[in-house]
Amino acid sequence: MDFAIDMSSGTPQMSWDKVSDIRNNAILSLLIVRGSWWFNPQFGMRALPKKNTARSAALIKDYAAEALQWILDSGRATNIETQVERDLLQDLNRVKLVVAITQADGRQVTFDVFKEVI
Repeated sequence: MDFAIDMSSGTPQMSWDKVSDIRNNAILSLLIVRGSWWFNPQFGMRALPKKNTARSAALIKDYAAEALQWILDSGRATNIETQVERDLLQDLNRVKLVVAITQADGRQVTFDVFKEVI
């Protein structure tokens, strides 16, 4: 099962295509709100700040790194880099989270996720 992100809305789209990377694990880690998954309340990303400020962008970057840390701890990746871009022109209520993961086999996985901050 594969998740693809619709870049205009930021919503994930699912397909039944086989995936050979860890992108799905990372996307789910960022989309699930921490504490909402009964199986592991520590899984997912913390609730986001309610304003699109520079401070909020820094917090979102930290929260994303925290949500993805398990991928590093499990040895499935050797490096994860996150970057947050504030959208000040099109939609003041969202930020774009850019994630680059170096898998354990050396392959690079890069994707964007839009996060609402309202």
